[in-house]
Amino acid sequence: MTTVTTRLHVPTAGRRRAGGWVLVAAEFGFVVVYAVCAWLALARAAELTGQWYVPAQGDVQTADLDIIGGWPWAALVMVVVPSGFMVAVLAFFVSLIVLLSGYAKGHRRLTAALIASAVTMVLLLVVTLTPAATSVSGWLLD
Repeated sequence: MTTVTTRLHVPTAGRRRAGGWVLVAAEFGFVVVYAVCAWLALARAAELTGQWYVPAQGDVQTADLDIIGGWPWAALVMVVVPSGFMVAVLAFFVSLIVLLSGYAKGHRRLTAALIASAVTMVLLLVVTLTPAATSVSGWLLD
Protein backbone atom coordinates (compact mmCIF):
# COMPACT_ATOMS: atom_id res chain seq x y z
CA MET A 1 0.00 0.00 0.00
CA THR A 2 1.30 3.43 -0.96
CA THR A 3 0.73 6.49 1.20
CA VAL A 4 0.53 9.99 -0.16
CA THR A 5 1.54 12.99 1.87
CA THR A 6 -0.52 16.08 1.31
CA ARG A 7 0.20 19.63 2.29
CA LEU A 8 -2.24 21.88 3.97
CA HIS A 9 -0.41 25.00 2.89
CA VAL A 10 0.67 25.26 -0.69
CA PRO A 11 3.89 27.29 -1.02
CA THR A 12 2.28 29.64 -3.54
CA ALA A 13 -0.72 30.42 -1.35
CA GLY A 14 0.97 33.48 0.14
CA ARG A 15 1.70 34.92 -3.27
CA ARG A 16 -1.98 35.44 -3.96
CA ARG A 17 -2.00 38.20 -1.34
CA ALA A 18 1.14 39.95 -2.56
CA GLY A 19 -0.93 42.84 -3.93
CA GLY A 20 -2.13 43.69 -0.44
CA TRP A 21 1.41 43.79 0.88
CA VAL A 22 2.49 45.97 -2.03
CA LEU A 23 -0.35 48.38 -1.21
CA VAL A 24 0.67 48.53 2.46
CA ALA A 25 4.32 49.08 1.56
CA ALA A 26 3.44 51.81 -0.94
CA GLU A 27 1.28 53.65 1.59
CA PHE A 28 3.87 53.51 4.36
CA GLY A 29 6.58 54.39 1.86
CA PHE A 30 4.70 57.49 0.72
CA VAL A 31 4.27 58.65 4.32
CA VAL A 32 8.03 58.38 4.85
CA VAL A 33 8.77 60.21 1.58
CA TYR A 34 6.22 62.92 2.50
CA ALA A 35 7.84 63.45 5.91
CA VAL A 36 11.33 63.69 4.39
CA CYS A 37 10.16 66.11 1.69
CA ALA A 38 8.35 68.31 4.22
CA TRP A 39 11.52 68.44 6.30
CA LEU A 40 13.57 69.27 3.17
CA ALA A 41 11.19 72.14 2.36
CA LEU A 42 11.54 73.56 5.86
CA ALA A 43 15.31 73.13 5.69
CA ARG A 44 15.37 74.99 2.35
CA ALA A 45 13.41 77.87 3.87
CA ALA A 46 15.87 77.95 6.77
CA GLU A 47 18.78 77.89 4.35
CA LEU A 48 17.40 80.83 2.39
CA THR A 49 16.52 83.02 5.38
CA GLY A 50 18.96 81.90 8.06
CA GLN A 51 16.26 80.88 10.53
CA TRP A 52 13.81 78.02 11.00
CA TYR A 53 10.23 79.06 10.31
CA VAL A 54 7.13 77.95 8.44
CA PRO A 55 7.22 79.69 5.07
CA ALA A 56 4.08 81.06 3.46
CA GLN A 57 3.09 82.01 -0.04
CA GLY A 58 4.29 85.54 -0.77
CA ASP A 59 6.06 86.01 2.57
CA VAL A 60 8.47 88.92 2.93
CA GLN A 61 11.55 86.81 3.72
CA THR A 62 11.56 84.74 0.54
CA ALA A 63 9.53 86.91 -1.84
CA ASP A 64 12.54 88.02 -3.89
CA LEU A 65 14.49 84.74 -3.70
CA ASP A 66 14.58 81.90 -6.19
CA ILE A 67 13.33 78.98 -4.11
CA ILE A 68 14.23 76.18 -6.52
CA GLY A 69 17.45 77.62 -7.94
CA GLY A 70 20.38 75.32 -7.15
CA TRP A 71 18.26 73.01 -5.03
CA PRO A 72 18.70 69.38 -6.16
CA TRP A 73 15.59 68.15 -4.31
CA ALA A 74 13.26 70.79 -5.77
CA ALA A 75 11.47 68.55 -8.27
CA LEU A 76 10.75 65.78 -5.78
CA VAL A 77 9.67 68.12 -2.97
CA MET A 78 7.49 70.23 -5.25
CA VAL A 79 5.62 67.12 -6.41
CA VAL A 80 5.29 65.20 -3.13
CA VAL A 81 4.34 67.89 -0.60
CA PRO A 82 1.47 69.53 -2.53
CA SER A 83 0.07 66.14 -3.62
CA GLY A 84 0.02 64.68 -0.09
CA PHE A 85 -3.67 65.41 0.42
CA MET A 86 -4.80 63.75 -2.79
CA VAL A 87 -2.62 60.70 -2.27
CA ALA A 88 -3.82 60.30 1.33
CA VAL A 89 -7.49 60.42 0.31
CA LEU A 90 -7.01 58.01 -2.58
CA ALA A 91 -4.90 55.57 -0.58
CA PHE A 92 -7.38 55.60 2.31
CA PHE A 93 -10.25 54.69 0.02
CA VAL A 94 -8.22 51.97 -1.71
CA SER A 95 -7.32 50.45 1.66
CA LEU A 96 -10.93 50.65 2.75
CA ILE A 97 -12.16 48.95 -0.42
CA VAL A 98 -9.55 46.21 -0.09
CA LEU A 99 -10.56 45.62 3.53
CA LEU A 100 -14.30 45.61 2.84
CA SER A 101 -14.00 43.37 -0.22
CA GLY A 102 -12.64 40.54 1.92
CA TYR A 103 -9.35 40.38 0.05
CA ALA A 104 -7.39 39.73 3.24
CA LYS A 105 -9.91 37.30 4.72
CA GLY A 106 -8.11 34.64 6.70
CA HIS A 107 -4.84 36.55 6.75
CA ARG A 108 -4.62 38.27 10.12
CA ARG A 109 -1.26 39.94 9.53
CA LEU A 110 -2.39 41.39 6.21
CA THR A 111 -5.66 42.56 7.74
CA ALA A 112 -3.80 44.26 10.59
CA ALA A 113 -1.36 45.84 8.15
CA LEU A 114 -4.20 47.15 5.97
CA ILE A 115 -5.94 48.63 9.00
CA ALA A 116 -2.68 50.23 10.15
CA SER A 117 -2.04 51.69 6.70
CA ALA A 118 -5.60 53.06 6.52
CA VAL A 119 -5.14 54.73 9.91
CA THR A 120 -1.78 56.09 8.76
CA MET A 121 -3.44 57.59 5.68
CA VAL A 122 -6.05 59.27 7.88
CA LEU A 123 -3.24 60.73 10.00
CA LEU A 124 -1.46 61.94 6.86
CA LEU A 125 -4.73 63.49 5.71
CA VAL A 126 -5.02 65.36 9.00
CA VAL A 127 -1.41 66.52 8.78
CA THR A 128 -1.85 67.81 5.23
CA LEU A 129 -4.84 69.87 6.32
CA THR A 130 -2.98 71.69 9.10
CA PRO A 131 -2.23 75.37 8.53
CA ALA A 132 1.52 74.74 8.55
CA ALA A 133 1.35 72.06 5.83
CA THR A 134 -0.94 74.14 3.62
CA SER A 135 1.36 77.12 4.12
CA VAL A 136 4.43 75.14 3.04
CA SER A 137 2.53 73.72 0.03
CA GLY A 138 1.48 77.20 -1.03
CA TRP A 139 5.04 78.46 -0.60
CA LEU A 140 6.38 75.69 -2.83
CA LEU A 141 3.82 76.36 -5.55
CA ASP A 142 4.35 80.13 -5.47
